[in-house]
Amino acid sequence: LGYGWPAAALLGSIVGSHTLLALPLAQQLGIAKNRALVIATGATLVTDLVSLLVLAVVQGVVSGDAGPTFWLSFAIGASIWGVLVMIGLPRVARSFFYRVRREDDAAFAFLLASVFLAAWTASLVGLAPIIGAFLAGIALNQLIPKRSPLMTRLRFVGDAILVPFFLVSVGLLVDVRVLGSLEVWGLALLFTGIVLVGKGTAAALSIPLMKFSVPEGLTVAGLTMPQAAATLAVTLIGFDIGLFSQTAVNAVVLVIVLTCLIGPSLVQAFGRQVALAEASRPYEPANAPERILIPLANPDTEESLMELALLLRSPDSEEPVYPVAVARGGRDEVGNVAAAERLMERAVLHATAANVRAVSTVRIDDNPVRGIVRAAREIRASEIVAGWNGEWTPGDRVFGHVIDGVTAESQAMVVVARLEAPLAAAKRLLLLTPPLAYREAGFARAARVLKVLAKQKGLELVLIAESTEFEEVDARFDAARPDVTIEPQPVNSWRDAVRTLDEIATTGDVLALVDVRRGAVAWRPSLRRLPRVLARRYEQLDLLVLTLPESEVVQLREQGASGPDAIALPEEHIVMNLPSVDMREAVARTLQPGFPGDKVTVSRLVNELTEWVGDEPPVVTPGVVFYHLHTRRVEQPMTFFGLCPDGLPIPLTGSPVRVLMILLAPSGMDTDLYLRRLALTARLVNSESTVEALVDAQSASEAREILLDALETTSA
Repeated sequence: LGYGWPAAALLGSIVGSHTLLALPLAQQLGIAKNRALVIATGATLVTDLVSLLVLAVVQGVVSGDAGPTFWLSFAIGASIWGVLVMIGLPRVARSFFYRVRREDDAAFAFLLASVFLAAWTASLVGLAPIIGAFLAGIALNQLIPKRSPLMTRLRFVGDAILVPFFLVSVGLLVDVRVLGSLEVWGLALLFTGIVLVGKGTAAALSIPLMKFSVPEGLTVAGLTMPQAAATLAVTLIGFDIGLFSQTAVNAVVLVIVLTCLIGPSLVQAFGRQVALAEASRPYEPANAPERILIPLANPDTEESLMELALLLRSPDSEEPVYPVAVARGGRDEVGNVAAAERLMERAVLHATAANVRAVSTVRIDDNPVRGIVRAAREIRASEIVAGWNGEWTPGDRVFGHVIDGVTAESQAMVVVARLEAPLAAAKRLLLLTPPLAYREAGFARAARVLKVLAKQKGLELVLIAESTEFEEVDARFDAARPDVTIEPQPVNSWRDAVRTLDEIATTGDVLALVDVRRGAVAWRPSLRRLPRVLARRYEQLDLLVLTLPESEVVQLREQGASGPDAIALPEEHIVMNLPSVDMREAVARTLQPGFPGDKVTVSRLVNELTEWVGDEPPVVTPGVVFYHLHTRRVEQPMTFFGLCPDGLPIPLTGSPVRVLMILLAPSGMDTDLYLRRLALTARLVNSESTVEALVDAQSASEAREILLDALETTSA
């Protein structure tokens, strides 16, 4: 074409970039989360950034000052400017958001000023202003969730004002009289051919290299072919500096039209095949529809909870959010309903400002727990996001009457939030994962929710778990989507978790705790008080407690065993009429029949159990405690029951303990088998009727028959 190297390089940067014009079409087909499309979406950042860097180099060459002195000063100036924008600007922005909290007008003005300032300073170091604006967007995008009122305002200003003016400025360069020229059409077809060959070859190579299917590769080709935003910007600058003629500008406009027709057509044709392949994959519980219920009662915290719910919701989700308020009946019913409706109005407006549909409802019920749980069941909620003030009174179990009741009655995952600092200023998400929690069925769902939050806020996820199971926990997080940066923080034991937090927690961190319901294999007494400890210990930090959803009841038996005798219950392991002694003595007397004459082993087992339990005994149900231990002191699983009709005076149990259960398993026992045994044993005495029947039994054989009946019922 007679172009010199600068013009040829600039033309290469034009056709190398692309605009995700067909991405909304992929979202409509439900394939936006497909791995191939996610990679293509991320590639847009690379192509546009490199395209603009080529533009900066070409500008320097064309200016005529491209000697060693120029490149040295340019490299130093551009490097300093890049560091200030990429590192300094986010820090200033976080500090700003920490002070203004959720004042969207001020935040919008700050972001707009930041973009203009970055564009102006870019011109001072010899870069095009568009590079400054683009880099400012990269630096600030982690602070602005995709679904938020602030992002909606930015998009409106960009789509309604800035982009149209930009297109008008480019359109003024087009001479419509030459569109019928064969030269223009020849260049346009040549440029279009370069785009199709380049993008098509890249997509074809991705099939064997990235293990894409053929429909995925063709869909990626269609997604990356359209030319628009960066193409127009580079073309305009190339014309201004004299590298492109009027004919080339007109040809590029035609390229934009042609590629914007071809690309979406490919996505439409082959994206359907990708969607059908996605639909045929096995169902994954973690990918179930997101239906987030937000119980609201306090106008002061309503906006914070709605903001959190939107951050926990995947940006690509088509499900609405469900704010709910429960109004008490009675004499003031009309006033209570009116106040609840005003609360719902604010919640709907907040969601609408973030371009998210909200389905609000007001329930009339004297029992708020009943109203919230009924609403969750009716919509089949996947998550319930509730607020907590961090306070605790002696009558509360963990969070308070309402939240504890909702957690106990609902099967959905419950996210309890104590929000003290603006989420916009957060930097890291520190996650505490208790032992065995990763084996719970709902863990994958929790991992996905936490990674969505980290992704939307640009948070670094710090994973705190025991070193012995860290690989398993990390693997389950890696399997969840989206992809975020995870910093490993293994600890020697669960008791070191809070001590580790003391060492690493700082201002701008968000604490998160994975919790399980009582009776789950991962439950332990410390989880009951840990939220209060964290809330009191880190008063200035946001705290999230995620109670995993209930898993389905699975038949739990030992391999190769069947019937009620899957768990051996010898009569001598059932100790009748325990006296009202302290915990250590009660455990020792219950274990003694299994180790006749071996007081040393019994004493050591008591010490190990005491160390595991800590200060709070593991209460399964009122009047029943269950101690279990993986130990090298036994060669086969052993189950013990101690019955005390008068009740053991064990502190912090809420009521006298009448049934003491102990499970000892050999340290070499298969972990899955141990967990199945643990879960099955825990369910033997889970009702008051069974407790009464056991303590009223006249002999160990009668108590054994009661337990065998319970075991048969549980296993069925």
